[in-house]
Amino acid sequence: MWYAVTVLISLLCLLILTQLLVTFSALKFDFTTDDLGRVVQETAFHPIQTAQQLIADRNPLFLMGSVVILLYGIYVQIRFYRGKKEGWEVDEQNQYHGSARWARPKEIFDGQNFVAKSQAEILSAFSESLKD
Repeated sequence: MWYAVTVLISLLCLLILTQLLVTFSALKFDFTTDDLGRVVQETAFHPIQTAQQLIADRNPLFLMGSVVILLYGIYVQIRFYRGKKEGWEVDEQNQYHGSARWARPKEIFDGQNFVAKSQAEILSAFSESLKD
């Protein structure tokens, strides 16, 4: 989902930038901010028609930019999100801040800090401590 949204926003930015460059070249230095605002507004309100027109005109900046955006999006998707763990799973090999997980019994009962005892042993030790 995030991939599609990111690619669409990037393509819209490319579309607006391309239209502004086309406007700069058409008007040379005889333009105002109203002209630029109108171009941005028309492009933002009608992106599909603008893209179709740029494709029909074979605008190289738009065509190459679109290919680059799509390829970069696919590269990021494959490179960084392949085999991504769920939110509740933790990568035990690459731990980082906030990577808490439940300890395994062998990590808790190591013979030094905690010793595993049966319920009967604990109860008898408790009873002995009350007698003293």
